[in-house]
Amino acid sequence: MRAAIIVTGTPGTGKTTLTQLLRKEGYTVLDVGKEVKEKELYEFYDDESKSYVVDDDKLNDYLIQILEEHTSDLPLILDGHVVQLPPLFVSNCLVLRCSILNLRQRLVERDYAESKVDENIEAEIMEVILSDMLHLYGEDKVTVVSTDGTVEESFVRVMSALNTL
Repeated sequence: MRAAIIVTGTPGTGKTTLTQLLRKEGYTVLDVGKEVKEKELYEFYDDESKSYVVDDDKLNDYLIQILEEHTSDLPLILDGHVVQLPPLFVSNCLVLRCSILNLRQRLVERDYAESKVDENIEAEIMEVILSDMLHLYGEDKVTVVSTDGTVEESFVRVMSALNTL
């Protein structure tokens, strides 16, 4: 069975923008957050955080099924910050990171509430997603990619990371 590549990072680091460009290069990209909502792969909606609480078992079963059905020569790309597949199903994990100043600007431009901006900035400072991915997949499967600079520069870094896998 083939393994997926996870593209993850704090909201605002460029996951969706860069995975859309990967889609144009022929990769099959699955927007995990969208799938969670559409396929009801969550336990409940948390009004306070204004987000869905993911049912990890349902999500993993669904992602494994998609992966088993994937027939492209290119690996399946999973876009999202809620992916925690067992290591057997993951060939690599690209963790997108950017400077706090760039992240703040991107989130403000998206009209995030100040509390949500602060929460995501704190998560990036504390390296929450990077730490989680290193814990789940180990240093050998985790690659950090900077998304500071232009979209084009970031995409070159992502493609370079993919080409070295």
